[in-house]
Amino acid sequence: MQVLTHWLWRLLPGNPMVVRIVQGGSVRMRDLWLRMGYLGALILLVFIGLMAGEGMGTNVSMSDLAKAGTKVFAVIAYGQVILVCLLAPLFMASAISQEQSAKTYDILLTTPLTNMQIVLGNLFGRLFFILSLLASGLPLFAVLLIFGGVRSSSVFIAFAVAASTAIFVGAIAVFMSVMRVGGRKAVFAFVISIAAYLLAAYLIDLIIIRKFFPAGGGAFFTTLLTPFHPLLVLEASISSSVYQIRSEDAISQYSFITRYLLAQPLHAYLFITSFISLALITWCAIVLRNVGRGSSKIVLYLKEKLRMRPEGERRRKPRNVTGRNPIAWRESHTRGNAFNAVVSRYGFVILGLLLAIGWLGSYHFGKLPTLAGMAPQEFFLNGLYVILLMEVVVITLVAIYMSAGCVSKEREDGTLDLLLTTPMTQKQYVWGKLRGLVRFLAILISVPVLTVAIISAYSILGDVFGWATASYIHNSRQTNTAAMRTNEALLMLPEAALIFTLVLVPFVALCIAAGMSWSLKSKGVLGAVIPSVIIIGLISLVLGFCGFNMAMSTPVIFGATVNSFSPTTSILMIINPWDYVQGFPAAPGFSRGFMIFSASIAAAGYFLVVVAMLNAMVKNFDQTVRKLSGTG
Repeated sequence: MQVLTHWLWRLLPGNPMVVRIVQGGSVRMRDLWLRMGYLGALILLVFIGLMAGEGMGTNVSMSDLAKAGTKVFAVIAYGQVILVCLLAPLFMASAISQEQSAKTYDILLTTPLTNMQIVLGNLFGRLFFILSLLASGLPLFAVLLIFGGVRSSSVFIAFAVAASTAIFVGAIAVFMSVMRVGGRKAVFAFVISIAAYLLAAYLIDLIIIRKFFPAGGGAFFTTLLTPFHPLLVLEASISSSVYQIRSEDAISQYSFITRYLLAQPLHAYLFITSFISLALITWCAIVLRNVGRGSSKIVLYLKEKLRMRPEGERRRKPRNVTGRNPIAWRESHTRGNAFNAVVSRYGFVILGLLLAIGWLGSYHFGKLPTLAGMAPQEFFLNGLYVILLMEVVVITLVAIYMSAGCVSKEREDGTLDLLLTTPMTQKQYVWGKLRGLVRFLAILISVPVLTVAIISAYSILGDVFGWATASYIHNSRQTNTAAMRTNEALLMLPEAALIFTLVLVPFVALCIAAGMSWSLKSKGVLGAVIPSVIIIGLISLVLGFCGFNMAMSTPVIFGATVNSFSPTTSILMIINPWDYVQGFPAAPGFSRGFMIFSASIAAAGYFLVVVAMLNAMVKNFDQTVRKLSGTG
């Protein structure tokens, strides 16, 4: 018995890798600030929930307090899962990049540690920080129980979903680390894939799929996508009045697996994530030492054919630099020349355009499903919003991650020291980085812009040839009288692509400038990625929330201007101003012109911010570089 206890102790609690990672991370100021920021975000969510509900005031009854507690609990539960989903990939990504750069596994394989100790130590050592964040939020949930209206089981459900999600993400990161997949590029692809899936799957279920399964009274039934998404599982478990779980009798005609997924989404999600995590950990423990021996001949052959050669190896003949700024040329022409990068970039373009054309074709030929109480044009525009939002999020994340590593990567590999010995000035270097990255991302930016342009061209052609699907009939109530106003207009405004370009391109430039600023001040790539994502996310959230509400409730002069600063919410205003811009049906001519003017104001505002940020980088360039020289 003592031998078994000692073996279990050395497997996880006393694992040398767990002890090393936890002790090293506990003394870092970055981790302290992140703990404080996480708790501060949860406290802010509680305060916002109380302000939005009925839990604050002089005459608050117990029932009002219970209702406020229910609303606040839902807000903080969703916020906790979202924060864990965003923070877990960023912290677990170090399991990929650090092991790749430092060749840690090659050293660990020479120690007496077993395969399972190495794998579990790598997983739970880095996962300890995420789980400690979850534990730190427990007092807030305990306080909410005092309000009433919240069951104790709901608290455990929220923590179970968040913890299982963190373990699942960590298992994937360790699997990629053990299998020697990628490096810095794998980190970016890992984080982008998780963020894109969380957003895309939730919006697809919210806007499209659940509309086919109404439960009456404004509620909907769960779908087959529910047990595969943490936010949907949490919504079905906590907000069961609006997102109802099907009963066993209602789905008795389905197979056992389908019944289990529809009737038990929480249990199904916990089982799926736990099973996949256990399978990945077991596989890593089995193949760890075989992978450590090096790549097989088949892997080497595939890497040779796919141009996946070691870093620094010459792959082509030197090219003549063209243009006035060689840094801009280097960033726009030499990035993403590997086979997998080329396939990813052009695959995004082809897939995005095919998806837009396919969605438009299905709408034109009447192949889209019809929903009660929703016009076909409205269903089409809702689906188009999901497509455009997914593309904008991917472009934003790619811009942040590329810019966040553009300076710190050169500092790590010594390229920056070589560039500083050339006649290149600081202004040429900084502005060249921005211009080159914008040029490189131009092909990605063109996908959502071309999507909007295709719909606009379809609307114009449909108006010429008399297609009923190319028009949009909008009914609104006049402000001064109770009479109804009917407007018949094109499905998409002809100038929508221009407005979208004015909104999107400066925003991408802001993302690049923010990433470059933190990349210049950070020692590593991850140290620049995390604050850049947080800053851009907060800007989009605050401006989007305020701008969307202002566009819906204030005149176009104010609402459209503020909403133009956030592409995530301005998409709705661009593709459907009749429903999402206050006062647009009353004066469509003036509103269309002012929307272009508002987009120009947003572009000018972002341009001034980017210029100020880059000028500050140029001014402090030498001091910052010398301060961090030799500390990477």
